[in-house]
Amino acid sequence: MKWYMKKNVQIKGTKDGISIFLSDKASISELQQELTQLLADQKQNPYSGEKLEVQVQIGNRLFSEEEEREISTIIHKNSQMKIGAFYSNVMSKDEAKKWKENDQIFSMATIIRSGQVVQVPGDFLLIGDVNPGGQIRSNGNVFVLGNIKGIIHAGFEGDENAVVAGKFLYPSQVRIAGKVYGFDSEDYKEVTETDLFSAFVDDAGEIVIDGIHKIRKIRPEISNFQGGR
Repeated sequence: MKWYMKKNVQIKGTKDGISIFLSDKASISELQQELTQLLADQKQNPYSGEKLEVQVQIGNRLFSEEEEREISTIIHKNSQMKIGAFYSNVMSKDEAKKWKENDQIFSMATIIRSGQVVQVPGDFLLIGDVNPGGQIRSNGNVFVLGNIKGIIHAGFEGDENAVVAGKFLYPSQVRIAGKVYGFDSEDYKEVTETDLFSAFVDDAGEIVIDGIHKIRKIRPEISNFQGGR
């Protein structure tokens, strides 16, 4: 392992590849100047092969798109390296908002009636029924403490690890990501009461309906959820 460094710039080679560390205490102009000089100091003979991909660690700061382009240009023009990604210890407001939404359990105590669509970005807990023609769409898991006769779509944006729990009755339909399971056949028409069940996508890529206790086995991380609203 070999280090190249100046006051605010370090280039470190490890078993996982090359990382460039840029101090979060320096200005962008200082970083540009030191990075250019450091790469010039270690520059080798002209290289015509594929450039080596590196990671750039920028600490407790965020670069704008323009600043990222400027750093990328310096590295690309003055070395045999190209940037694979920038990594920061902080996140933007938009990223923080999205993370909070996706990690939150949204809850309602109501009846989802025909024609009504409730859509949430995270997990959803409904205390009440979903009537025929009603629909829940969630990017995460859906838990219904009541009868489900409408449509429940968990993992709405494509998450096949999402699960659904509730009492599935005619003519309900469960969707997980792009998978569909229907309770709209004649077999379910006469069923007016049932136990709580879970729905999840198994290893074969199909939706399975099983006992509620199965959730803990197939998705143990759900037991660690903390949240609410």
